[in-house]
Amino acid sequence: MSIHSYDLSNNPNYLGRKMFLDGAVTVQRFEEYRYPKIAKFEEIQKGFFWVPEEISLTRDKMDHKDASESIKHIFTSNLLRQTALDSIQGRAPVQIFSPVVSLPELESLVLIWSMFETNIHSKSYSHIIRNIYNVPKDEFNKIHDTGEIISMAANVGRYYDALHKINCQVELGMNVDRMIHKRAIWMALHASYALESLRFMVSFATSLAMVENQIYTGNGNIISLILQDELLHTEWTAWIINNVVKEDVDFVTIAQESKDEVYKLYMDVIREEKQWAAYLFQKGVVIGLNTEILMDFVDWTAFNRLKDINIRYNEPYPKNNPIPWFNKYVNLNTRQPALQEMENTSYLIGVMSDSINYNELPIL
Repeated sequence: MSIHSYDLSNNPNYLGRKMFLDGAVTVQRFEEYRYPKIAKFEEIQKGFFWVPEEISLTRDKMDHKDASESIKHIFTSNLLRQTALDSIQGRAPVQIFSPVVSLPELESLVLIWSMFETNIHSKSYSHIIRNIYNVPKDEFNKIHDTGEIISMAANVGRYYDALHKINCQVELGMNVDRMIHKRAIWMALHASYALESLRFMVSFATSLAMVENQIYTGNGNIISLILQDELLHTEWTAWIINNVVKEDVDFVTIAQESKDEVYKLYMDVIREEKQWAAYLFQKGVVIGLNTEILMDFVDWTAFNRLKDINIRYNEPYPKNNPIPWFNKYVNLNTRQPALQEMENTSYLIGVMSDSINYNELPIL
């Protein structure tokens, strides 16, 4: 297929297409869907819209001034890592997946995926850094000097780079084997799922541990909103992985042939996350969270997330969540704001409604 096509002379049959490499999206038509589930994911995401500037960080700046060196190291290192990983995930979906999707609803989902990661999440981290640190650029510059962050970013980016390179070759008219192209899509999907479901969750647990200690609560408000977005991204990435093998026999073959490589991808991520836990707490711990607990959380999360995409986790793992308080941030129905929080961040979640009762509207 042509990677980018602005030729509207042909009338595509989107309802008969597969998700990837089955013809370019031309006219963006949304009157009916090959996959209504994908359209629903986008609708939910739009209902989650929020902006970080609504949340005050005045208290957080005071907390940071009074924090111990170990707490400052944990908080700052975690924040910089979140900034780096979201920088990758902000551009990756639209850059590498848009050229290969064949359905308007999937193209639309990819666009809002990148929009939230860049225009909301990455800007949230900048909002935090600008409001807490005296010289923000000095903090941002530390990202490029932290080997642990650079290494894990490279291990995510190499699968994205591999697909991007093939996409460019196709765009230039070069002859590329379709199975090789699809294999690159498959590996990039798993790299994305590993980032959304494992790496981000470890970072969020660290940030929210501060809230449990009644510090950095403004940051915790922002992180809890980002967490809800990333849980949705995790869900739709798993859905794509699980369903692409149902619609395309090529991906069945690729899944079987690359099984060991995919498992190694996740094991590399898990190993790096455990190394990151040791790096975070090298100067001291947070009450309720330390290296061992966070490592156990990595294993517990890995077992559950891999199970969702039909991969068996062969390593030992805890039977229960080693960070039980994390559950209240995942479950919106049970999540309660900390007493120190001045903003109610739950009002923006799920504001979309399928119906309106006009009798309940006020008379103007």
